Amino acid sequence: MVIEKLRTITKTIMADSENGIDYDTINENSRLAEDVGLTSISMLMLVINIEEEFKIELPIKEASNCKTVGDIVAVIEKCI
Repeated sequence: MVIEKLRTITKTIMADSENGIDYDTINENSRLAEDVGLTSISMLMLVINIEEEFKIELPIKEASNCKTVGDIVAVIEKCI
C-alpha cells in the first residue's frame, strides 16, 4: 500500500517532466535518481508530499540517505 501511494505522489511531482519513465513500474528496488528520475528539488517535493499524505514527519537525515524506493518505504513504515 505504501508503494502504491508513492507511485501516485511521484507521478504528480514528475507530471511536467518528459523523462519517459513508466511510474507504474516503480518497485522497491527502483533507484530514486537513476530509475525514478528524481532530482534534489523533486526529492524535497517528494518528502513534503509524503509527510502530508501519511501525516508523518520524516527524519531529514534518514530521508536524505535514501537511495531506493525501498529505503523510503522503510523510513515511512518506521514513522507510521
